[in-house]
Amino acid sequence: MMLRFFQKFACRYIIVFLLVAVGGMAQEIILEGIVRDANTHRRIVGVNIYIGDLDAGTVSNSAGKFELGVVRPEPRMVVTFQHVAYDTLKLTFEEVLSLDHIDMQERLILVPEVEAQIMEDQLEISDDFSRSVAVIEANGIDLTGFIDAGDLLRTDHSSQIDEELTGKKTVSIRGGSADEVIVLYNGIKMNDPLDNTFDLSLIDLADVQRFEIIKGSNTTRYGPEGFSGVINIVPRALPDHNFRVQQLLGTHRRNNTSVGLYRTIDNVRAAYNFKRGGLEREFSNPEAQGMVVENSSEHHNASVFFNMSDAPAGTAEKGLGMMFVKTDLAYDNERDEESLDEKNQMVSARFTGDIGEISDLNLSAAYQWSDELQRLRYFDVPQDSGFLDRSIETNTIHFNAERTLYIQNLRFLFGYQFKNAGLRFQDDRFSYNKDFMSLDATRIDRSSHGLFSLTKFKMPSSSSFFSGVNMDVSVRYDFVRDKLKDDDQDASVKSGLSQDSTTLEVDNTWREGIVKLSMYTAGTNGELAYRAFVNFGANVKFPTLLQQINTPELLSSDINRPDIQPERNRSVEVGFEFARETRRIAGLFGWQLSGSLFQNSYDNKFRSYFLPGTPVAIYDNVLNARMRGIEGTTSLFFFKKQVTMEWGASRYFFSDQSMFPFKHDEKYTFSLRIDQSGYGLQVFAFREGDQIAQIRSSEGGFQEQTIPGTTNYDLHFSKAFELRDTRLILNASMRNIIDDDYVLEGISLRDRRFYVTMGLEF
Repeated sequence: MMLRFFQKFACRYIIVFLLVAVGGMAQEIILEGIVRDANTHRRIVGVNIYIGDLDAGTVSNSAGKFELGVVRPEPRMVVTFQHVAYDTLKLTFEEVLSLDHIDMQERLILVPEVEAQIMEDQLEISDDFSRSVAVIEANGIDLTGFIDAGDLLRTDHSSQIDEELTGKKTVSIRGGSADEVIVLYNGIKMNDPLDNTFDLSLIDLADVQRFEIIKGSNTTRYGPEGFSGVINIVPRALPDHNFRVQQLLGTHRRNNTSVGLYRTIDNVRAAYNFKRGGLEREFSNPEAQGMVVENSSEHHNASVFFNMSDAPAGTAEKGLGMMFVKTDLAYDNERDEESLDEKNQMVSARFTGDIGEISDLNLSAAYQWSDELQRLRYFDVPQDSGFLDRSIETNTIHFNAERTLYIQNLRFLFGYQFKNAGLRFQDDRFSYNKDFMSLDATRIDRSSHGLFSLTKFKMPSSSSFFSGVNMDVSVRYDFVRDKLKDDDQDASVKSGLSQDSTTLEVDNTWREGIVKLSMYTAGTNGELAYRAFVNFGANVKFPTLLQQINTPELLSSDINRPDIQPERNRSVEVGFEFARETRRIAGLFGWQLSGSLFQNSYDNKFRSYFLPGTPVAIYDNVLNARMRGIEGTTSLFFFKKQVTMEWGASRYFFSDQSMFPFKHDEKYTFSLRIDQSGYGLQVFAFREGDQIAQIRSSEGGFQEQTIPGTTNYDLHFSKAFELRDTRLILNASMRNIIDDDYVLEGISLRDRRFYVTMGLEF
């Protein structure tokens, strides 16, 4: 090996010497290589490479590669490698020529302030209200080999993942409900118009560049419903390869196959990803021995982007992007004789840039449509059992326009959002034992218009360490209209064999405005960075279409119909972040500390519950509810970030647990991650508290039901092997290693699981 290295080095040095000596015969040398992270060996995009003596430079592309033509080079000329997130690296010309890879050391503190601003602007949600943004990058996703976004987000100490027998996974943040979290995909709101939730299993992680997470009721830009938070899923637009194939095998006969194709020609990038997978899980109870729950899925994602600016790939590009997403899900339950078939599709276009004299525009439009067929069984209701067949069709049109203006120390963001959602809902019940009330069919339209403005005032300061107290003020106004389609004005709730009927009335108009205020300060001196903020304001969440049609009268006429009016939230939050680099202390590279204290107060809060044996959620209201919470994280970095230890904790205090059904009031996490020369090892341990809910009894009252808390840990290992432009990736994951005695029948969320993933990229 030493001989081979000597031969390669000597050969390259001799070539340089000869080319310099006979400069008249060769006017230019092409300096080329690959820039990567020194620890993870992930390739780095957007590195500036330049030779100051010659005033020549270039930028690394999406694969971390660079080429730089140099005329009559000197062997001792200095080549500089610079990136906002990494230490500046300086090598001589002959050193660069002798290396296959240029390894750069990641920083903990970004300096100077202008560089930190550049880094912040690369986040899709950085223009929103001032707050802490949690970011999960693609390299973290690759390390753990997670199945879907639900598994990944469960590692966050503020998030709770709920799973259904159908395989649907939803996320709750800070003790809120799943319909209080806004989920965006490439800036397009993905929440289902039926119940305002989003199924995380619809996302193929192979397509994802990063997750950006706003925690708390601190958004104005993305809509009024974000009581608990916002998650923006940024697709992987800049892969460092042209072809990828990946195979995952694991517990419960899990089998996932994915393929990706990527191509860049001049300023045009195109990508296509395909994934097919499924699992089969047996029931453990003796009555259902040998019976299984089977889930399967198929994902398609195609995109193309036209770069209309001179910005290099990976920076603040301007241009037009188009995307098509299609997902098919299937669920079959042999024990309960239930099934589900669901198809989701979306086509979208997004433009960022200038149109004539109008600069800094962000325009997007999307059309989503879905078809879902459900066959659900309900039983054990006194004197009644049977089947519920449901057909749900939705179609949604989105349009969003934003404009950014800069006036001295002021930054203005103005936006208009339009959404029109159509729902066709058919609910057929078959009862073995008695007459019943059933909504045959209905079609509802929801149209909404939203206007918002966000003003950011940054105080001028001669000191980068203390920027003064800055301020954000945001205002939003929404108009929402729900109405039955004209041809369905006679839609009714019919009573079995009788001729009695009750008309379903859906004709609501709401106009609501909200105001938010934030004050914050931040600064850095290159070794210590800090940020502190206080936010307060109000939010409004409009009743979902499901809440309007799934009223208690459908199943039990002695329970009052809920108050179909908007739910309101008033929130206040105080937070801080500190980070310190300590490279002069042997072994310790640095540390980070963050925390927040918040309170949410609710008026007319919706609460969901289920009647015994009935698989359909019913809703009522409580006049007032309140919850307080405290969260924090601590991170330690050792040996130039080769070793990272992180602790996370959250504790919530509910005014009444029944108003926050099945939400745990505490969660603690610990992560140990080792990145060394392309090897990755992670240990993740967690503790989740009890989940308590009030279940409606057949007599009309409530009974308490508890899902006990759990303590467990996961183990993940990964390694990437590179041979020229080909990379082989191996992942091994062990989830919930401690055997949990409490079984969620038919759901694998708490099961001990093992997965092995093999991937090939070139």
